[in-house]
Amino acid sequence: MKRDNRAKRHNNKNVQQNKKEYRDRSEPLPKHAQFRSHQAVTIQQIQEEDRAIAEYKSSHQIECPKCGKTIVDMSSAIQDQKLGPIHFECAMDMVSANEQLESGDKIAYIGQGRFAVLNYPNIRDARHFTIKKIIEWEDRGERAAWRKEMADLYSQVR
Repeated sequence: MKRDNRAKRHNNKNVQQNKKEYRDRSEPLPKHAQFRSHQAVTIQQIQEEDRAIAEYKSSHQIECPKCGKTIVDMSSAIQDQKLGPIHFECAMDMVSANEQLESGDKIAYIGQGRFAVLNYPNIRDARHFTIKKIIEWEDRGERAAWRKEMADLYSQVR
């Protein structure tokens, strides 16, 4: 409130006039600024979607071609160029088998379908590292059909 007192002391009429106009405004706010309620999602809609997801999961049991086990969590699966969707752990094992690591090196997933060989100069300091090699695992320009199907099923915003 120091600003208000200062305005009064200096007889700043513009500030006082603006305050008066703001208080005296009788017109409603414009339509775009008013809150519009959204249509609520009903319990029946939620149950119907849950049923659809359960049906999809039961009818689309995908086996990992590397280990032969069922991929339970498709959101953590990763696309292999030749084999199709595989477990993330299986992909990590395949990358580790193909790379020769030196002391201080580690393989990590860096996102967007890429793995990297990281080098830690001080193995106890995980904040400082250099990327020695980037391994492109998934094709960035092409999205796998099973990913699109899952995205369409799970991410419908109401």
